[in-house]
Amino acid sequence: MIDESEQIDEIDGDTSEYTAEDPVDLRRQRLRPRTETDPVPASDPSEQVVDSTTETLDPYGVGSENLAEPMPDSREIAAVREARLAMLRTPAPGVETEAAQWGWRGRLNSLGLRLRPHRLSGEVVYRRAVERIRQPVPGTPLLVVANPKGGTGVTPAVVLLSALLARHRGGQVVGWDANEACGTLADRVAVCTGADSVWDVLGNAGHLCSANGDASGLGRFLHRQPTLEEILASDNAPGGTACIGAAECAAIWAVLRRHRAMVVADTGNNDRAEGFRWVIEHATALVVPVIGRRDAVLSALRLLDGIADAGREDLAAAAVIVLAELGDSVMAADAFTAAGARTVLRVPFDPVLAGGDRIVVARLPRPTIAAWTQVAATVVDAAADALAGRHIPLESEFVPESHWAAREVDRSSVKSRRLLAYAMHEGPNAMTGQFRVPAVPSYPDQPGW
Repeated sequence: MIDESEQIDEIDGDTSEYTAEDPVDLRRQRLRPRTETDPVPASDPSEQVVDSTTETLDPYGVGSENLAEPMPDSREIAAVREARLAMLRTPAPGVETEAAQWGWRGRLNSLGLRLRPHRLSGEVVYRRAVERIRQPVPGTPLLVVANPKGGTGVTPAVVLLSALLARHRGGQVVGWDANEACGTLADRVAVCTGADSVWDVLGNAGHLCSANGDASGLGRFLHRQPTLEEILASDNAPGGTACIGAAECAAIWAVLRRHRAMVVADTGNNDRAEGFRWVIEHATALVVPVIGRRDAVLSALRLLDGIADAGREDLAAAAVIVLAELGDSVMAADAFTAAGARTVLRVPFDPVLAGGDRIVVARLPRPTIAAWTQVAATVVDAAADALAGRHIPLESEFVPESHWAAREVDRSSVKSRRLLAYAMHEGPNAMTGQFRVPAVPSYPDQPGW
């Protein structure tokens, strides 16, 4: 019979001679509870099934939860409504009481006086527009600037809007060059710090949308401007063949929406491109810059009509038309008014914006800045209305029964009242419910509007 003490000594001897694995000091180990985000190791790599559908819909690995559009919180929507009501009731502090800086009052104040501006002066109007720009906006709006006709000022409009929004909202604004390739937004801004483009963001989109991604990581691929906005440049590599499509736009938007508060997009001129159509489909507010030329007006009306036909009648109806005073601006304004456009804003023609040089906002004249500040305020109003109206919470589950029934709207009449730009080709007497063709020009041999 073997003694128990001899068995213990024999086991200890076997343990001391075991050298197949390194010894582990359990007192130095740090254990953590398992979380839902931890990857589950597969028992056999050959048994893992790759979902080809997921790879097709999310080729850049940003995650389905980041591709989905989040709904603004009800508290954000309530804050927007309260801020809008407060602006209507009383002006912001200092709008009418701060010392004047413009005009003869401003010149006298530079000598030590404290004269207030007139309540109806342009300076007070400008200050009120600045306060409208600063209003809270639920979610992350995508402000789209588009006109398929080149030379209408789409890129300068993106430069000015992103600069003014960032200046008055404290940054967190990105100007996104959504051209399919070879956009010129980075060539028009004040500063271009490198060759980083949309493809650099796409190459790191998975990490930027992960739990470890941060805002500073995105900032490495953006070009920061003196007015605090950041520019996401298009790909201008010589000899490149890749173009930005719908999948790329979705991944870029997932990254920008996660780390920034507002995005202004330059769509380019190709309205048949996937990126152009994707940006229009997901736009919160639309800005259409035009000049007083027939082809520019026609292109804008065709764009609005196509957007309405594609199912975004709300976006086309609420579009902000920015008319530069170049050419026959009266004709252009009358055409948009007859077409049923709600908002047509005029801005002075600026040779700096029309040229191809870099735009330094601090060097622009005061009338240009004041006019575009009104445009920026109107665009923020439209974005706030769109986001708040899109997700208005139901205040009560009880809906009273109506004692009268509204007449059913005839869809054909609604379609006939759209912005039918092609009616311009039907002759001088062509007319739709909302658009009347301008008169024939003085040369009758040539086809008129």
